[in-house]
Amino acid sequence: MTFANVSMLYSITTSSRMGVVLFALVCFGAPILAQSPGARVDPIFAQFDKPGSPGCAVAVSDGGKTSFAKGYGLASLEHDVPITPTTAFYAASVSKQFTAFAVAMLAKQGKLSLDDDVRRWIPEVPNFGKTITVRHLIHHTSGLRDYFGLVGMTDWPSDGPLTEARFLDLVSRQKSLNFDPGERSLYSNTGYVLLSILVKRVSGTSLREFADAFIFAPLGMTNSHFRDDHRALVKHRALAYAPRDGKPGEWQIDLPGFDVVGDGGLFTTVDDLAKWARNSDDHTVGGDDIAALVLTRGRLNLGDTIPYAFGLQHGTYRGLATIDHSGSFGGYRTDVLRFPAQHLAVLTLCNAGNANAVGLGQQVAAVYLGDRLAPVATASQAGSAPGTTAVTVSRDRLERYAGAYWDAKNEALLRLEIRNDALAVVGSRAVLTAVDQDRFRAPAGGPTLAFVNESNGPPRMDVVSPTNERTPYSRMPAPRTDAGTIAAYVGDYYSDELDVTWSIVVDKGTVIIRRRAVPDWPVQPAFLDAFVTPRGVLRFGRDDRGRVTGFVIGGGRVTGFKFTRLPP
Repeated sequence: MTFANVSMLYSITTSSRMGVVLFALVCFGAPILAQSPGARVDPIFAQFDKPGSPGCAVAVSDGGKTSFAKGYGLASLEHDVPITPTTAFYAASVSKQFTAFAVAMLAKQGKLSLDDDVRRWIPEVPNFGKTITVRHLIHHTSGLRDYFGLVGMTDWPSDGPLTEARFLDLVSRQKSLNFDPGERSLYSNTGYVLLSILVKRVSGTSLREFADAFIFAPLGMTNSHFRDDHRALVKHRALAYAPRDGKPGEWQIDLPGFDVVGDGGLFTTVDDLAKWARNSDDHTVGGDDIAALVLTRGRLNLGDTIPYAFGLQHGTYRGLATIDHSGSFGGYRTDVLRFPAQHLAVLTLCNAGNANAVGLGQQVAAVYLGDRLAPVATASQAGSAPGTTAVTVSRDRLERYAGAYWDAKNEALLRLEIRNDALAVVGSRAVLTAVDQDRFRAPAGGPTLAFVNESNGPPRMDVVSPTNERTPYSRMPAPRTDAGTIAAYVGDYYSDELDVTWSIVVDKGTVIIRRRAVPDWPVQPAFLDAFVTPRGVLRFGRDDRGRVTGFVIGGGRVTGFKFTRLPP
């Protein structure tokens, strides 16, 4: 269309609103009438897209093509370097899918079996009397304690360097497992570092070299590698930042210093991750057999399957099946979210410790999937709104149910208090809704707490999941905080599994855990002879004469860890 024709059309049509629309259609095409998906993504990351802020890179792979890729915020606050789709981020636990893929390739080549005893390749792993297989490591069903929890109980700094030798020394000292292999699934970074060592011992090359040669190079992922030396340079790297406590808008550097890889260690870009996502559809690397294998869910000893596969998590988002894995370490926050049936993937990498990479990725997915997603559940659809009471429960009954409850199997503590005439979870905003006199539901589709009143004793409690799985909790006796009871805890306690000593001291009536080169831990009474610590619940043990002999600490990914009291 010539300029003269456009001018004529404009003069004819601008006399009405419809004319303006027609003018736009003829001159520029229909897309001008609606925001592009990319324009709708920008507001999702608006909080980071400003001077002096770290941020995120995001890419969308749609139907095998990168339909969107953009950076928001700064890769370096010191030098005002902007984030781009080719900025390299530490991927944290997103790394696990690449580690598991490498193991799957070696299994396909016949160089190992997924049912091999891991001690065949890594004899440094102790003999716990139960066989731990390669498959157990992949699916987090080994029972091995998570090494983050272990080093967190030493005076080792969380951002300090951790070598493979130190990691193996730590593992070799362990005397027990969280549970028998295959009995349960509990996330363990230990297993994935062992898988990286397995790759090296089976293939003769490090995980970095193996992945470079057989995964990254064939897919053209030229900006991806496993960093197994924290001193190595990483081109176009985004440094990671955490908000500075008490100083809004200020940041401090928060970088991992590990030399161990497998559980993490991957540096990559959203541009490269889009190529990886496409491989999940076209199977360029690995072929159809490995593509199917890495989606295979783990299976427990009793035959139950779990959502976790080969560094990949099966799930759903608003009615659509997903394959997902996120990561978090230092100030890095990452997520790879795929919708297999829709051939859509959202890749999100952030260098801000307060970024919710999972939530951001889901919002981006909603832009592209639109009405293919189920509507977001409202409060009425999910159940009563938090804090509302569907049934009136007397104050006396609420007081009977308030207190500390203990799940001995998982070493999990749940404390309930009365808040605004309702039961609430201590240390949480969660306020429970009374379903009837003895059952209370957590908000947002959470579990139900069902109480059973005994004729001569405290009530019992079952936590019932939305899928009707019941976990029993026992009501625990109230803590004693008198001076004599607290004084009995004072002393030094030693762990030969860590080769560390903790001192229990009392300062102005507060029990404190003192370690050598790290800050003290003030602890809070939980129930009789038990305290809440930053590393789980600490429970003192006594002999037949009532003397304190040591303690067990555990919770989360490390359970049943023992310290013995040293002679004065």
